[in-house]
Amino acid sequence: MKPPRTLRPHPRGPATAVTLAHVRRCAAFLATTTLVIAQTAPRPAAAPAAGEEPVALKEFNVTAQPLSEYAAAEATTGTRVVSTIRDLPFNVNVVTGELLDDFQALDFRDQMAYTSNVTGYETLSSGYSIRGFDADVQLRNGFRRIGLIDKVNIERAEVIKGPAASLYGAVFPGGIVNFVTRKPQTKRQQRVTFTVGNHDLYRAQLSSTGPLGGSRSLFYRIDAAADQRTFDQHYKEKNQATVSGQLLFRPSQRTSVNVEFEWLERRERGITSNSTVPFRIQPGVLDPYRVQPAIGTPRTYNRYVGIATEIIDFNSQGPHTYANRYVRNVTGTLEHRFTDVFSFRSSANWFERGLVRQEAGGRDQFNPVTRTIQRGTARYRPFPEGGATWQNDLVASFATAGVKHKLLLTLDAQRQTQQPKQYDAAVNQAFPASVAAGLSIDTPDYRFAAYKDNPALFTTVQNEDDTIDIRGVFLSERASLLDGRLLVLAGLRHDSATSTTRDRVSATTTKIDSAAWTHQLGLNFRVVPQLTVYANTSKSFVPQFGSGLDINGARFNLPNENGRGWEAGFKGEVIQNRLTFTLGYFDITLNNVATTVNDPATGRTVTLTNGEQASRGAEFDFNLIATDALQFFGGYGHTKARVESFEGARHLVGSPTRRTPHNTVGVGAKYDFKHGRLKGAYATLGFRYNSPSLPNPSTGRNLTASVTNPIVNNPMPNGLLPFPNLARGALVTVGQVRVDDGRESIRNAAYRLVDAGAGYRWRREKAAHKVQVNLSNVFDRRYTYGSSGQGDRLGLSMTYDLTY
Repeated sequence: MKPPRTLRPHPRGPATAVTLAHVRRCAAFLATTTLVIAQTAPRPAAAPAAGEEPVALKEFNVTAQPLSEYAAAEATTGTRVVSTIRDLPFNVNVVTGELLDDFQALDFRDQMAYTSNVTGYETLSSGYSIRGFDADVQLRNGFRRIGLIDKVNIERAEVIKGPAASLYGAVFPGGIVNFVTRKPQTKRQQRVTFTVGNHDLYRAQLSSTGPLGGSRSLFYRIDAAADQRTFDQHYKEKNQATVSGQLLFRPSQRTSVNVEFEWLERRERGITSNSTVPFRIQPGVLDPYRVQPAIGTPRTYNRYVGIATEIIDFNSQGPHTYANRYVRNVTGTLEHRFTDVFSFRSSANWFERGLVRQEAGGRDQFNPVTRTIQRGTARYRPFPEGGATWQNDLVASFATAGVKHKLLLTLDAQRQTQQPKQYDAAVNQAFPASVAAGLSIDTPDYRFAAYKDNPALFTTVQNEDDTIDIRGVFLSERASLLDGRLLVLAGLRHDSATSTTRDRVSATTTKIDSAAWTHQLGLNFRVVPQLTVYANTSKSFVPQFGSGLDINGARFNLPNENGRGWEAGFKGEVIQNRLTFTLGYFDITLNNVATTVNDPATGRTVTLTNGEQASRGAEFDFNLIATDALQFFGGYGHTKARVESFEGARHLVGSPTRRTPHNTVGVGAKYDFKHGRLKGAYATLGFRYNSPSLPNPSTGRNLTASVTNPIVNNPMPNGLLPFPNLARGALVTVGQVRVDDGRESIRNAAYRLVDAGAGYRWRREKAAHKVQVNLSNVFDRRYTYGSSGQGDRLGLSMTYDLTY
């Protein structure tokens, strides 16, 4: 299983759509609040610049002026303390809040569109991959998070790539994204924004910051937003609202205390994990793994042959499915400088997240002959989660014999809890008889028995109470030698984890203790002032929930999933620092991927832990300030990620990892008229390309052998035999095996998207105004992505922004 995830939200009831009236009322509330604040607070002479935020300690807060509004000079995610990006021995990308605003990027997939080898892929939540590995866990200010992040208070998103577990503990080997929020400012500033667009898009957001009352040591920040939209698939809509507040107390230049609370709720209708474009099947395909009778009924199966894009706008879930989620979050941070050498940060976080999801049994098979989509299991899934984390960082900055040192000691502890539940209803009970055989796409009947309507029809499939405690210590040294030309980074981390699974269905409890040593070692060498060579190696780990069964039927603790990797490349600042870039190569392997199989000899379930995935590739990220008015930015990523071994599903060996394009391109440009009659106007343009990707390889078909119906040991499409220890063509009369069903050969088609925007800024008295128009998917391309999700068609939005 994957590690405990920070969020799978849990709404408070059945699907209740947030209507347009709700959003309008919320917008009115935000506008009224803004006016109240504006009337009760003295207005500043001018809006404060980004650099006027109260920063207590430079070790923990980015302070350098950005190279451009879309580029950053510093980041904190790579080392837990502020570092110049060029001096880091690995690739770190930064997506600024200005880019999110200019491109109206509300969703994760759009926000990461111009970052190499980061692919957003889910229609539900914010699943994504980095360098070919799933990484559905994000960070928010260094704390674990799954999705439910609104851009209203995001200052920047920092992407650290590679196995970074020696830095943050349990993370996936491709890397992780850390969303960094805006902090309170020393001068008063109010901002209100309204957006409308097609797809019934309505959004309102408010930000207010400054000193509290007349205080010179107490500062506040409030951010709030609400939006709604519909989709091209019928019945599909999303509604979201959020509010966060911060209080920053800075009694001296050496000390600060910040407390933040956050609430966010998202309600989605007609959207579940099954609301993707289904696969097209071909019925009656002869089964190559069965003996075909000389006469009589042949042995056939339904083979998956493609994505049914001919019904791309059809929603198999219908109007009665929903996914309601929320997150509550409180974070407190103390920063203090003891001396010019020692600085300290202690931060604690508490969260509560939840999900309630009702699925209508929508499956992934479209039969073009009957023009129906199979009905599956009606499923009700509450999934509340929670937890707390405490992080402590002690930094020592000093010099010895011409070497500058920055030592970091980190102690952290976290507890995560989850109570996943699942209730299933049989097809012949939950659906009318006319629907149980398949949902007609021409005359769809979406009726089914939901859990809230008739709980007695639903059987408890899962009811768990799980906890995991992880305690870690991390020590790193960053040394600068040769007058700063050579920088060496070395880090070592030890984590111990205790996970407990209480299965209330089987009335069993499983407890697992595990530990892991991980490391980080890298160097930068400045060959010439404009060019730096970097290289690093690191490891990651993921502690496991649950236990396995050995060949004798005895339970054993599953090992950690372990990642290891290295990368090397160049970082440059050329043309008088107008062009900054990173060009690198990486090689990552993930081991101990657990899978469950049946032993052919005994029929016993056995857990294997020899699954392995590998990813190798290259990436190029850049920002070019061509003139004072024109800049270009973006990235190209090439990833060859594949399954190296997988004994539970040998038909997948050699296949690419799920939802990973081999090539991705994201290139953008902005032209800002800074002089003349068009001063204040600007235009943006973006181009995105994704090569084909594997949407869902599945676990294939499960075949059971018998004397009367043996399995023929024929090669699978990848050339491997289902039973590797038996001869080709052998007849197997005992055992089970998984073989291909066609899904492993299906791909999302490559797609190209163009986005464009234009805006105008002006100042009047003490207020700054901005109007903006954005077009997404300008040429209205039809495409699928990720798990064969339906891509958005042409989008138009108009935004008005007021800052004073």
